[in-house]
Amino acid sequence: MFERYTEKARRVVFFARYEASQFGSATIETEHLLLGLLREDKSLANRFLRTTAAIESIRQQIDRQTEKLEKSSTSVDLPLSHECKRVLAYAAEEGERMNHKHIGTPHLLLGMLREERFVAATLLRERGLRLEQVREEVARSNPPESSGMPVPASMTDPVPALVELLLSWQAAGGVTVAAKVTVGAHTLDFAIYAGNAVVTDGDALGGGERPPPSTPAEVIGHLRRQIKEIVLRMENAIANHNFERARFYSDREREARGLLHEKLEEHGWGGELAQPTPILCIEIAAEQSFSQVQKRCDDCLAAGVEQVWVLDFSTKRAYTATAAEGLRECKAELLRIAEPRVLEMEWKKILA
Repeated sequence: MFERYTEKARRVVFFARYEASQFGSATIETEHLLLGLLREDKSLANRFLRTTAAIESIRQQIDRQTEKLEKSSTSVDLPLSHECKRVLAYAAEEGERMNHKHIGTPHLLLGMLREERFVAATLLRERGLRLEQVREEVARSNPPESSGMPVPASMTDPVPALVELLLSWQAAGGVTVAAKVTVGAHTLDFAIYAGNAVVTDGDALGGGERPPPSTPAEVIGHLRRQIKEIVLRMENAIANHNFERARFYSDREREARGLLHEKLEEHGWGGELAQPTPILCIEIAAEQSFSQVQKRCDDCLAAGVEQVWVLDFSTKRAYTATAAEGLRECKAELLRIAEPRVLEMEWKKILA
């Protein structure tokens, strides 16, 4: 049944099964499939739901609306509900409509929106998602034939020289560097901020042990990083079929999210806390068309980022994006930004 599914799409169904067991459900329902999608494809969730608060509110709403039953054993095989089966059938139809060979997470999202009368579609519509708009965006950003810009399989292996350079920038002072930061609707590989910015989303790059959080913003940032780490460990446990350990991390995640919600309410942030805008974002070219890369850059610039640098390890090329010139290939020896201090990259050495 899942032969045409991408690895991400298969993992969504796997996580949906886990979510169903945590709620004590006898079947995998559309809301469990939605939770699985939010866990597995965070970039897709950020792209369409826009804010961390909107994503977190979905789980909170499902928690409130779902009758609490005894958790079922993760070793018990849970069937898909009739509604979920239709969602998967709709996802396959959407893939065929777009002449896509594989069924991915965007197709699953479209399938959920088509099953209009059930929980997942209702939650998504309440947050502004509409079938036709999402379909147009998926079709535009995932053409049938595209000249991809492939990324090497491991993000940790090909970029040590890049990470070393970014750490040297930070050590010299004047900037803060973070990885996997959400800017606009996208999660960027690296973001550089002016000064000693408090980054409430993303992972600090280097710097050893963090001092204990003191300001409200630092506490919020600490909790968000803690949740990301717990979720990563839970996902690893699920991937290794260690469901007892996964349940432990699921409980910890729920506690941490509850505390985060309390802190946001305490300081009147209502689920959102603004963070500074990066002066520079650095992207590793991924398996996406050039038009997709351009859209990500345009969105970053629209959010106030001064420059975006795109590094393509497969073709050994670098690109820059600015509001004045758009996205263009770099012909100079150096990538360079002058404010708040001069930051330079000999990109050919990084890509070597």
